[in-house]
Amino acid sequence: MKNGKLLGLFASAIMLLGCVPQMKDGLSSGTPDAQLKYQLGINYLNEGKTPQALKELLAAQAADSKNADIEHAIGLAYQQKQLFDKAIEQYNKALELNPKLTEARNNYGTALLAKGMNDEAIAQFEQCVKDPQYQTPEKAFYNMGVAHYNKGDLDQSIAFYEKSIQTRGDNVNALFNLAYCYESKKNYGKALETYKRALVIDPTFKDAYYRMALVYNEQESYPAALEMLSKATAGEKDNLAAQFLMGKIYLKLGKIESGLKKLELVAQSEPESELGRRAAEEISRSKIRVNAKHDSKR
Repeated sequence: MKNGKLLGLFASAIMLLGCVPQMKDGLSSGTPDAQLKYQLGINYLNEGKTPQALKELLAAQAADSKNADIEHAIGLAYQQKQLFDKAIEQYNKALELNPKLTEARNNYGTALLAKGMNDEAIAQFEQCVKDPQYQTPEKAFYNMGVAHYNKGDLDQSIAFYEKSIQTRGDNVNALFNLAYCYESKKNYGKALETYKRALVIDPTFKDAYYRMALVYNEQESYPAALEMLSKATAGEKDNLAAQFLMGKIYLKLGKIESGLKKLELVAQSEPESELGRRAAEEISRSKIRVNAKHDSKR
């Protein structure tokens, strides 16, 4: 994985599992104005409108400065803005006001993970799963899987992803990360099996198709790899990593024209990127080989 870390490789798939708090019957306490501002802030958080959310939540805090739910939500807003130190400060405030607000503790752990503080994060997640009232322990188990992966302990990472899946079987992100751990251990059979389990839950999970293609490529099962790549790139020409791999496989199979077409797409789309430069180098090498072959036939 990039930089040896699991989180952040695929934005659509690999994420820390936290949760935006939901309004049910309003805040447990507070003025009507605080409740209204809090609700607006939560709505904005769910919509990804972080500046608007923070404005409303800070107004709610001004109206009710001793409410754990409000402090928790402000922490999430700061975390969405990647202001992790401020988020941690807010989560601490929330937990001081309500030590049983376990969702805030889980989110606190994700902020620590984002700062690379894996052991400290694990300690928070361990407290989460000990809470019999915590309704989503699969998130804490998942996040412990991420933390142990970051620490380089694949076996522990696998164990916690398995616990997350046992707690909630449709946890597609946990299945994907579990499959990647098996892939990292070169247990390709288990990796493919687990990626397929993720795709049963979400057949549109294109990152899973791409990872399967990489495994098939390692096994030199090129037709299977191309099938997965066609699914990974369906309707998305900007999936350049998949286009690059497809180009290389076509070249291996002797389909020079198709291979060069894919590589040229990558090279032209991002000429200054590492992938674009690699594509240009592959194109150059391939053309040299083709010209040398033609010269030898003269």
